[in-house]
Amino acid sequence: MRFQLPQFIETEVKIVGPFTLKQFLWLAGGAAILTLVYMTTGGAVFFILAIPVGGIFLALAFFKINDIPLLNYVSYGLSYLLTPKKYLFKKEEANSAQQIEQIQQMK
Repeated sequence: MRFQLPQFIETEVKIVGPFTLKQFLWLAGGAAILTLVYMTTGGAVFFILAIPVGGIFLALAFFKINDIPLLNYVSYGLSYLLTPKKYLFKKEEANSAQQIEQIQQMK
Protein backbone atom coordinates (compact mmCIF):
# COMPACT_ATOMS: atom_id res chain seq x y z
CA MET A 1 0.00 0.00 0.00
CA ARG A 2 1.18 3.50 -0.73
CA PHE A 3 0.61 6.33 1.68
CA GLN A 4 0.98 10.03 1.11
CA LEU A 5 3.29 11.77 3.52
CA PRO A 6 2.95 15.47 4.28
CA GLN A 7 5.58 17.46 2.43
CA PHE A 8 5.90 20.69 4.39
CA ILE A 9 5.37 19.94 8.06
CA GLU A 10 7.49 22.90 9.20
CA THR A 11 5.26 25.56 7.63
CA GLU A 12 2.36 26.89 9.66
CA VAL A 13 -1.08 27.23 8.15
CA LYS A 14 -2.25 30.75 7.31
CA ILE A 15 -5.50 31.10 9.20
CA VAL A 16 -6.31 34.82 9.30
CA GLY A 17 -5.45 36.35 5.92
CA PRO A 18 -1.67 36.26 5.39
CA PHE A 19 -1.01 35.60 9.11
CA THR A 20 -0.67 32.43 11.10
CA LEU A 21 -2.68 32.06 14.29
CA LYS A 22 0.30 32.98 16.51
CA GLN A 23 1.10 36.06 14.43
CA PHE A 24 -2.51 37.18 14.50
CA LEU A 25 -2.75 36.73 18.27
CA TRP A 26 0.45 38.75 18.83
CA LEU A 27 -0.84 41.54 16.58
CA ALA A 28 -4.27 41.51 18.24
CA GLY A 29 -2.67 41.61 21.70
CA GLY A 30 -0.48 44.54 20.69
CA ALA A 31 -3.46 46.37 19.22
CA ALA A 32 -5.45 45.78 22.42
CA ILE A 33 -2.65 47.14 24.60
CA LEU A 34 -2.18 50.15 22.33
CA THR A 35 -5.93 50.81 22.46
CA LEU A 36 -5.81 50.77 26.27
CA VAL A 37 -2.79 53.09 26.28
CA TYR A 38 -4.57 55.47 23.90
CA MET A 39 -7.73 55.56 26.02
CA THR A 40 -5.82 56.15 29.26
CA THR A 41 -3.15 58.61 28.10
CA GLY A 42 -3.91 60.02 24.65
CA GLY A 43 -1.98 62.70 22.81
CA ALA A 44 1.81 62.81 22.65
CA VAL A 45 2.30 60.31 25.47
CA PHE A 46 0.50 57.72 23.39
CA PHE A 47 2.88 58.14 20.46
CA ILE A 48 5.90 57.96 22.77
CA LEU A 49 4.63 54.67 24.23
CA ALA A 50 3.15 53.28 20.99
CA ILE A 51 6.41 53.07 19.07
CA PRO A 52 8.29 50.72 21.46
CA VAL A 53 5.19 48.68 22.39
CA GLY A 54 4.19 48.26 18.75
CA GLY A 55 7.76 47.38 17.80
CA ILE A 56 7.96 44.71 20.49
CA PHE A 57 4.71 43.07 19.42
CA LEU A 58 5.65 43.25 15.74
CA ALA A 59 9.01 41.65 16.52
CA LEU A 60 7.36 38.90 18.56
CA ALA A 61 4.96 38.22 15.70
CA PHE A 62 7.36 38.27 12.73
CA PHE A 63 11.05 38.32 13.74
CA LYS A 64 12.96 35.03 13.55
CA ILE A 65 16.63 34.30 14.15
CA ASN A 66 17.84 31.17 12.30
CA ASP A 67 14.19 30.17 11.77
CA ILE A 68 13.54 30.23 15.54
CA PRO A 69 10.89 32.71 16.75
CA LEU A 70 11.98 35.60 18.94
CA LEU A 71 9.68 34.37 21.72
CA ASN A 72 11.92 31.30 22.18
CA TYR A 73 14.95 33.54 22.65
CA VAL A 74 13.04 35.68 25.14
CA SER A 75 12.09 32.60 27.15
CA TYR A 76 15.71 31.33 27.02
CA GLY A 77 16.92 34.69 28.31
CA LEU A 78 14.39 34.80 31.13
CA SER A 79 15.23 31.27 32.25
CA TYR A 80 18.93 32.17 32.20
CA LEU A 81 18.32 35.29 34.29
CA LEU A 82 16.07 33.58 36.82
CA THR A 83 18.02 30.37 37.47
CA PRO A 84 20.95 30.29 39.90
CA LYS A 85 24.39 30.25 38.34
CA LYS A 86 26.69 29.60 41.27
CA TYR A 87 28.02 26.06 41.15
CA LEU A 88 30.12 24.79 44.02
CA PHE A 89 32.21 21.67 43.84
CA LYS A 90 32.37 19.85 47.13
CA LYS A 91 34.82 17.04 47.25
CA GLU A 92 33.56 14.31 49.54
CA GLU A 93 36.79 13.38 51.30
CA ALA A 94 35.06 12.79 54.63
CA ASN A 95 32.94 9.96 53.25
CA SER A 96 35.85 8.26 51.52
CA ALA A 97 38.00 8.58 54.68
CA GLN A 98 35.24 7.01 56.75
CA GLN A 99 34.95 4.17 54.26
CA ILE A 100 38.71 3.52 54.45
CA GLU A 101 38.54 3.42 58.24
CA GLN A 102 35.64 0.98 58.13
CA ILE A 103 37.53 -1.29 55.76
CA GLN A 104 40.63 -1.21 57.98
CA GLN A 105 38.56 -2.04 61.05
CA MET A 106 37.07 -5.06 59.29
CA LYS A 107 40.49 -6.57 58.70
